[in-house]
Amino acid sequence: MIRENVYDNFDEFYRDLVNYIASDKGTDIKENVRTVYADGTPAYYRQVIGLQVRFKPYKDSKGNYRALLPTTRYAPYKSAIKESLWIWLYRSNNVKFLRDKLGVNYWNEWQDENGTIKKGYGYQLAKPLYNYNSQVDYIIGEIKNNPNSRRIITELWNVDDLEDMTLTPCLHLTQWTVEKGKLILSIRQRSCDVALGLVSNIWQYQVLQHLIAKECNLEVGDLIWTGVNIHIYDRHIDKLGEQVMRKFYNPPTFKINNFNGFYNFKWSDVELLNYKYGDKVKYEVAI
Repeated sequence: MIRENVYDNFDEFYRDLVNYIASDKGTDIKENVRTVYADGTPAYYRQVIGLQVRFKPYKDSKGNYRALLPTTRYAPYKSAIKESLWIWLYRSNNVKFLRDKLGVNYWNEWQDENGTIKKGYGYQLAKPLYNYNSQVDYIIGEIKNNPNSRRIITELWNVDDLEDMTLTPCLHLTQWTVEKGKLILSIRQRSCDVALGLVSNIWQYQVLQHLIAKECNLEVGDLIWTGVNIHIYDRHIDKLGEQVMRKFYNPPTFKINNFNGFYNFKWSDVELLNYKYGDKVKYEVAI
């Protein structure tokens, strides 16, 4: 069982989550699936429905924060930050830009004939809201000027545009709360690929939370993740089970250098410290 649903160490959370899905709490889905592997084989999976985990910020004696990254294998932490910038800072749907300018290949399988993901992700964040130019401007402005609001939310699940997206958003909602001078971020993920997506997602939103907190002159509070359909694909489950039982290394820490406003942020401003990890593990992508 996931221990009290409160963690400050990603490896412990990840081990508990994988073991929970592999236990009798999980359900095997072996028919009528949308996803396939690159060879065309249906990508069946084992799932659990509806979990919430609270990550507590942990700061070391030097003022650096513990990074929510696995040490039982390498996580491509730079690519994850670049993808987050593509969505949140550039608010782009252009896969060619992500690949050629930022060097990230995450979205190659979903690009359309024009090299975009159509009206997904960054396209939605770029939409104006109230008197703001974008959803991103909206949350920053409301955190600064109306911090007790319960409406500081971004949403990517736009029903008017879902049929014109090459992939509907998985982690689709953020809600930002200011309490006692700290910025709490709640995120909701309708569909969670534990081997691949989750590792990037938690880290991405941890960094994003720190950036917005800095922009708004706040301390960092809890990061609250809610997963609905949380699954491990059949070609991942044995490897993942072996991975999470490996030796844990001391968690890495990170800091953000040269911060000069959210819109001036560069991915290289994030410095990851003392990242030690086990052997790499290759997981097939289910499309």
